[in-house]
Formats: sequence, C-alpha cells, structure tokens
Amino acid sequence: MVDSLFPSFETTVDDASPESRQKRRRISETAKEAESSEINQESLKRWRTNRVQQIYASKLVEALRRVRQRSNDGGKITSAAREIRDTADRVLTASARGTTQWSRAVLATRVRASLKKHKKAKLSGTPKPRKDTSTEKKRIKLPAVERKLKILGRLVPGCRKVTVPNLLDEATDYIAALEMQVRAMESLAELLAAAAPRSTLIRP
Repeated sequence: MVDSLFPSFETTVDDASPESRQKRRRISETAKEAESSEINQESLKRWRTNRVQQIYASKLVEALRRVRQRSNDGGKITSAAREIRDTADRVLTASARGTTQWSRAVLATRVRASLKKHKKAKLSGTPKPRKDTSTEKKRIKLPAVERKLKILGRLVPGCRKVTVPNLLDEATDYIAALEMQVRAMESLAELLAAAAPRSTLIRP
C-alpha cells in the first residue's frame, strides 16, 4: 500500500517541475494565438460583406443628417470636414461593437475629449507654463523592426502598449474596417452625384 503511493507522488512532482510549467505555458499561448487568429479571420470576413457596408452607410447618412440639422438649428460647427470625419469614425467604432482594442480606444478618446472640453470651459483663461525642451533626453535609436512596430502601434488607436501578435491582429482588423469605410463613402458619393441636379454639377 505504501509502495502504491510513490508513483502518484512522482507524477505530482513532475507536473510541478519548471519544464512542465513551461510546456503548459507554451500550449496555452499557442491556443490563445489560434483563437485570436480565428477571431481575426471572422472579423475580416465580416468587414468585407455587403451587409455590413450597407448598415454602415445607412447609419452614416442618419448621423450626417443629424449633424446638418444641428447646424441649421444654430449649432456651432467649427469645421465641416472635421465634423464629417468625426461622424464617420464614430459610426465605424459603433459598427465594431467594442469587440476590438482600437474601437474601445476611439470611444475612450472621445469621452476624454468631451470631459476635457467641459473642464477647460470651467477653468480660468490663465495659460499653462510651457515645458522646458532644452533638457530633453537623447532618443535611443531602435532596430528597424522595433521602430516600424512602434510606428504601427501609434497609427492603430489604443495599441501602443500591446504585444506584437495583438498589434498585428488589431492592425489587420483596423485596416479592413477602414477599407469598408472607404467603399461605403465612395458608394454614397456616387449616389449623391447621380441624384444631384445636372445644373449644380455643371458650372457656367
């Protein structure tokens, strides 16, 4: 009976060894990467469907109508081009349904910008002292791959401090979403150009 206990004890020790823990960690990381790859492929297929493009286009038209109505009612719009861009990005973020890091980052940025705007209106007009740039640290030259990954992390919202696999997945999804946005806006532009009176398109 005592001898029968030793095999189970040895197995337990072997499972707790650094080699076994490292092996389980590698298996877990591989499973996560495979799951992330499947999700990424599904996301790419979703952005490339005509249904998603049509839904985005209809929501964008509704949002632009609200913006135009607000401007007609006396609302303050600093720049029409910026307002259209912000509206298009807001609708794109809503289409992502918060399932990606970049979409959540865009939503968080808009919330922070709104809070900052209200806070700035309450504060006095005293200017903040400028930072002394004469004592800036020298930039460390990074390898080419790391430098490009860092630039990519800046381009994709909310991906400055993520792992390389996550960065590539987010960048792939973000590019697919932007491509869908361009296709939808091009289709809307063509429809508006075809529906516009001919006299407004041809100048004397």
